[in-house]
Amino acid sequence: MRVISGSAKGRQLKMPKGGKTRPAMDRVKSSLFSILAAWIPDCRFLDLFAGSGSLGIEALSRGAAFAGFVDMSTDCITAIRENLEMTRLADRGRTFRMDCLSFLRGRPLEPFDIVCIDPPYLKGLLEPILNELPVCPMFHERTIFIIERQKKDDLGLDKKPALELTDERLFGDTVLTFFRLRPTAAPQVPT
Repeated sequence: MRVISGSAKGRQLKMPKGGKTRPAMDRVKSSLFSILAAWIPDCRFLDLFAGSGSLGIEALSRGAAFAGFVDMSTDCITAIRENLEMTRLADRGRTFRMDCLSFLRGRPLEPFDIVCIDPPYLKGLLEPILNELPVCPMFHERTIFIIERQKKDDLGLDKKPALELTDERLFGDTVLTFFRLRPTAAPQVPT
């Protein structure tokens, strides 16, 4: 697993101990960041189910202003922190060792512009996350959400009126699903 582009290009990332993570394939990650290229500079990026942190670190390497990394595994958080130090991006990244639902329901941070959601496949973790997104004050109507999922894992976005599908890309059995909050569903953040 390596950083594909930007200030940390070519750096090999450490993987968490135990081999329980499923890193994004280089082809999928490269396509994802090609699609997001115009939105990455100076964005606030959130990596949910972060694993090694490769998606958030890629965003930082390409110019994101900040990246949050959420994972409940101590081994994953350790690997992310080591990867941030090794890539010299630690000053713009912050780790949160907790489950993703607790993070979304916790004390809000400044809103995020891009959110990558990459849970373990076919474990039923997407439904509660999708239900939480429209009421979470950390997002706005311009936030871009991306889920990496297996083709068999149906999101049921058509049954979620607060979420609007904007694009889907297929890579073998892997699907990248892009969506946003419908403007009326975006939480009101006090100014």
